[in-house]
Amino acid sequence: MKRIIILALMLISISAFSFKSYAEEKESNFTYEVGADVVSSYLWRGQNLGGLSIQPSVTLGWRGLYLGTWANIGADNWKFGNLQPELDITIGYDNYGVQLDLTHLYYFGGDNYFNGLGDANNSYKDGEGNLTESATTMELHAGINVGEWVEKVPLTIDWYTTVLGYDPVFDEQGKMEFNENGNAKRAYSTYIQVGYDIHLPLDIILGVKVGFTPWKGMYSDYEAVWTNGQTVGITNLQLRAEREFELKGICLNVWGEAMFNCYGVNKDNIIKTFGEASSQKLNACLGVGIYFGN
Repeated sequence: MKRIIILALMLISISAFSFKSYAEEKESNFTYEVGADVVSSYLWRGQNLGGLSIQPSVTLGWRGLYLGTWANIGADNWKFGNLQPELDITIGYDNYGVQLDLTHLYYFGGDNYFNGLGDANNSYKDGEGNLTESATTMELHAGINVGEWVEKVPLTIDWYTTVLGYDPVFDEQGKMEFNENGNAKRAYSTYIQVGYDIHLPLDIILGVKVGFTPWKGMYSDYEAVWTNGQTVGITNLQLRAEREFELKGICLNVWGEAMFNCYGVNKDNIIKTFGEASSQKLNACLGVGIYFGN
């Protein structure tokens, strides 16, 4: 399995350059994009997952099919106590405004790349035979870009569901639930996001996003979202202002964004003390990215 992963990563790196001459031809079906972002904070679906980070990515496409890698290399918080690397590999199809893909998210916890994906507890045996948990997951995504059908309606709708890896169900006492076979029950944690782009003067794009979870899972801290009459958990209210610059085939993006997770918010977790932003509900970051492709 390790050989397969290494071969796949080598193939992506080599292909990004070997297909370049073909991709530049108008009639070529190959596409590619290589780039990297530098962000002041790693913000993701209403959560603050780290501090200053570098996030490189490579994507290859052919007639709507695509294979992409994305990585995060950065500190787990602004105290720079630990690095928190992540490597995601995505395979999918994107055409006619419809997108469907499968992503494997790996967090370098000491386990092999595909360890524990069959159990919601994501447990596996380490080299010494000890049972260990891994945060590795795999998720299925379906999306619709209305702007591909109606140019004046830049609306996107995305659905993400964890289908493999660590995603157990917890009861009201915080204990993990198991089925009759002794395996951890799966929560199928789901995040749904609606986005809309507003074009402002000076070629600035203001992206507005609303994200929510329809049932209890990791986005609601595995708490029921139907308590106190609350039918869904609103986990992300996000504004992002972005400006794009192009120079000789290279694209430079500069942006700033603010994110508010209003699920379970209280006066103690709106803004936390320095270095404890992982449980903070109100977050913001600045970022710059550089990309080239066709």
